[in-house]
Amino acid sequence: MTIHRSVRALSRGLALIGELNTSGPSSAQQLARRSGVNRTTCYRLLQTLQQDGYVTFDEASALFSLTPQVRRLSEGLSTQDLSRQAALPPMFSLLEQVSWPSDFAVFELGWMMIRESTHSFSPFSVHRSMVGLGRSLVRSALGRAVLTAASPAQRHEMLEITASLVPEDAALARDRRYISRFVARTKSDGYASSVDETEQGISAIAVPIGGVGPVIGSLNIVFFTSAMTTEVAARRYLRSLKQAATEIERRWRAATP
Repeated sequence: MTIHRSVRALSRGLALIGELNTSGPSSAQQLARRSGVNRTTCYRLLQTLQQDGYVTFDEASALFSLTPQVRRLSEGLSTQDLSRQAALPPMFSLLEQVSWPSDFAVFELGWMMIRESTHSFSPFSVHRSMVGLGRSLVRSALGRAVLTAASPAQRHEMLEITASLVPEDAALARDRRYISRFVARTKSDGYASSVDETEQGISAIAVPIGGVGPVIGSLNIVFFTSAMTTEVAARRYLRSLKQAATEIERRWRAATP
């Protein structure tokens, strides 16, 4: 077999796709550093990938992201990647408006798993690493928002999974009165809330995020309990929070084949 010289540009382009697939939305500087590709070359490769439809660029956040067209190359672009791609730019816009940090989470194995967060960018956060952490389905605002928006059948399934897999939440997940009370309150308020229930001194308000079909997750705003009540937070920030959730839904639908 004749051995030909490798095409470095192709290898580097695939390396950038691999970095975006692993790390999610990233700036050109971050990609250059992680991949070892010269920054000028990195920009040129990203522009080529963007022209060919494999990469998209969000001017508001200056981040590059994969597009569903990457699925033609591999199965690397998952539903999780799509949800994160949809969530991050609106979350940065929300942070500019309210300053308090936000988390985007999805239901997974009895927990609300945080997939994206602006904690590391907020001047008011005491946490710096939130992505990958779980929050209670029944005690967090994130979980209550999803449970309230879910259909009765979906809610039942999620609660059954939580009761089976999360011992500390099992009793509450099986308590129908407890669930009915916060579902009714969330519907009445127009948002889910939590005060000192997932972490002492921390409160949150949250709204659900719908996708193509069932609810895909929820978005919150987190703040110190001593700073304000959830009612005050809702008066100040609920409109911006709902606008961010609506934009995530729009981006999700646009990115889903």
